[in-house]
Amino acid sequence: MNLQESANLKRRPSTTVKRHGRRHSTIVVPPPAALTSSKSDTNDVPSILIQHSAVGASFLILLQLFSKVITFVLNQTLLRFLSPERLGVSTQLELLCSSILFFSREGIRLALQRQTAHPKPDIYRIEGGVVEGTVSGIAQSVVNTGYLPFLFGLPLAGLSCVWYYFRGASSEVASLPYFKSVVVVCGIASLVELLSEPMFALAQYKMQYKLRALCESGGVAARCAVTFLLTVSAREDTGVLAFALGQLAYAVVITGMYVCLVWETTRGKENGIFPKRIWREEISRSPWFYFDSTTVRLASTIWVQTVFKHYLTEGDKLLASYFSTISEQGVYALAANYGSLIARLVFLPIEEAVRALFAKLLAPPLSAKNFRYSSDTLTSILRVYALVSIVSSLFGPPIAPFLLSLVAGSRWASSSSSAPAVLSAYAYYIPLLAFNGVLEAFVQSIATPSQVREQSFVMLCFSLVFAIAGYVFMRALKLGATGLVYANMVNLGLRIGACAVWIRRYYWSIGAKIGDVTDEKRANVGRASAQLFPLVRRDAYPSGKILGASVVAWACVRAIGRVDCWSKFLMIAGVGGALVVAMVWEEMALGMKAIELIVPAKKGGGSKKNE
Repeated sequence: MNLQESANLKRRPSTTVKRHGRRHSTIVVPPPAALTSSKSDTNDVPSILIQHSAVGASFLILLQLFSKVITFVLNQTLLRFLSPERLGVSTQLELLCSSILFFSREGIRLALQRQTAHPKPDIYRIEGGVVEGTVSGIAQSVVNTGYLPFLFGLPLAGLSCVWYYFRGASSEVASLPYFKSVVVVCGIASLVELLSEPMFALAQYKMQYKLRALCESGGVAARCAVTFLLTVSAREDTGVLAFALGQLAYAVVITGMYVCLVWETTRGKENGIFPKRIWREEISRSPWFYFDSTTVRLASTIWVQTVFKHYLTEGDKLLASYFSTISEQGVYALAANYGSLIARLVFLPIEEAVRALFAKLLAPPLSAKNFRYSSDTLTSILRVYALVSIVSSLFGPPIAPFLLSLVAGSRWASSSSSAPAVLSAYAYYIPLLAFNGVLEAFVQSIATPSQVREQSFVMLCFSLVFAIAGYVFMRALKLGATGLVYANMVNLGLRIGACAVWIRRYYWSIGAKIGDVTDEKRANVGRASAQLFPLVRRDAYPSGKILGASVVAWACVRAIGRVDCWSKFLMIAGVGGALVVAMVWEEMALGMKAIELIVPAKKGGGSKKNE
């Protein structure tokens, strides 16, 4: 039975249709009003998607700000109770949990973002299931697929914990009190968090960023509270156990909140938060399915790439565990947490929002308007990142040691500690984090399975280069944790270059396929489309006035020198404030455009549908 046949049943309120040898009650319902759109609405789809993404990014930034403020206050208190060695062990356990979660769900998450943005209306439904390709059918397919990470995580968590317990942990770490309990708790916490994945996937598909921010904020608050209370009220040798129990508290709270809130949004709808059959329209094929085969195949292809991506992303912790002591790992963990604060607060939410945006904006059938919108959006983001990079590179290195002494204490900022040097180097690393994040988000949102396999080979090559760079900087040059930052800079530089090549090739090739273009004009159209490549557009870079002001600010910073007292800090802050004011004034139009995307949606309820 197809949609045309169901339309013929509108005169009958219900009927019984025999499908695949079984009888199923088919109820015809009118299309919801929210699913009908006028021609003007259809033409405005790109701006609506960008608006929803801007609102979503603002919610995610607020989430990151909330979570990082709480985490920052917690860390400042815990630094008085924890030694560098204990912090280094906590970093290893964090890597264990993140690895289990990443390999279990990352491929599924990226594949689910490719779900079509143009579902069919729910004009009929079938008892015991939903219909493929409809609004409810696609939503249920997202939920069903969201259970796969938990199934994958069961054996992965067991094997990872067993390996870490017997082989992965050093003798120094394995001798810590409660080590066995800590490993078990980390494995359980990872599995509990994976149970929230179906609800997370549905909220992400519907762009319900406010709901996601609420759930994750509750989880962060629970983790910080449990970790703080156990660390402060117990002896130091229970510090690592407090971290593991904090992870478990986070997993329990976030899963519970997702279940309650998402279940509330699905009440009265055909799709739900539990697995349900999805009926096919074509009788010649198998009658129903739980998991969309196209999505699963894409996820398996992407998973191969995530192996190398995870190594390149978390490789600094792996290299630190091989080439440095536990104390140096703790120093690097502290500097990395502070140094990457802006990346987690701002860059990561934007990256997640634009990944979903580009997946929908550039989904087939692709229009010339969407094609242009994608270039304009990416260009604007790169321009903002360029401004942030200037500020970070100019003012980060001289003030980083002084700020570290204020927030972490003299023990971490003393001349015998390498933390100030690592934090100063991170100021140059932040721009690479920003550009790599948004460019990889673009590539991951639209790459085909064959292109993903091609990128996996490139990632493998970069992994080898990263390992070699880490050895050279950390062992051969004896730069320790600072050398690890330099190795990461080499890694991200290569990844940015690979993404730039891929994106340019995309704009060149896809432009010639839009519209009716003859072979004679195809090359010219390709060249014209290549001009939309953001990295060659003048709009992607700061103006000459800002660059001139940056040169003046650089000369002032050089004259002031390294900050070691409040007077120098105030002078640096004054120069930095003047430069930021000049940037805001020069980029007033870009700022107003960003505000217009968010404020009208909140006032007019534009984002309400997504909540």
